[in-house]
Amino acid sequence: MANYSLRDNPLTDDPNDKVAQLEGVRSFTKDEIIERILNRGNTMTRTDLLAAINAYAEEVAFITAEGCTVNTPLINTSFTITGVFTSGEDTFDPKRHALKVHAMPGTALKEAAGKVKLNKVQGTSTVPWITDVRDTLSAEGGGTGALKAGSVIELAGSRLKFDAADAEQGVFLIAGGEETRCGQVVENKPSRVLVVLPATVAPGDYTLELRTRNTGNKTEGKVLKRGAFERAVTVTA
Repeated sequence: MANYSLRDNPLTDDPNDKVAQLEGVRSFTKDEIIERILNRGNTMTRTDLLAAINAYAEEVAFITAEGCTVNTPLINTSFTITGVFTSGEDTFDPKRHALKVHAMPGTALKEAAGKVKLNKVQGTSTVPWITDVRDTLSAEGGGTGALKAGSVIELAGSRLKFDAADAEQGVFLIAGGEETRCGQVVENKPSRVLVVLPATVAPGDYTLELRTRNTGNKTEGKVLKRGAFERAVTVTA
């Protein structure tokens, strides 16, 4: 069961327009997935499952590094090259171009998504909502343009303000089970946040998430609220 709520659509002038937002979607780590498999009575040991999952992920990474794609029941990958080439003789330059990896759901995930039951609920007003993400040095936004490592990125939305002194709050980039916090804050407002994207962030696609304990009424709650941008963002060197 997946819960969703309706919110005002910030992209139109019609006061009646609404957009749907999923509420309280849980994310499972690799260890939690292994625990679920074991709880279903699988005869493999935890060590065997961990080794198999790690080997699968490692081999997909090897295949990708070879310039190839995968077509599996879970994911299908593809490549695109972005950037402008000045002439027919121009060649790939990492400073002007980027090779992006795209992942689409495979047949198993598509089938599973079709089985999700949706339940409409009252929106949780204290959850941060990110409507746009952009590199302030680029005219592009909404995740359509790449975010350059070391640049200042802007998040627009509502209920975005957080306590920068709390290491559990802030703007985070998440990929492959690892996360990076944008610790340098330039501006911190409910509808607009500016943070420095660390120069050490490796190029690739990330989930961008904002975490806060701000309840929206100038008081700090105990529960950490999380709001993720609806599309993956791409970081370039």
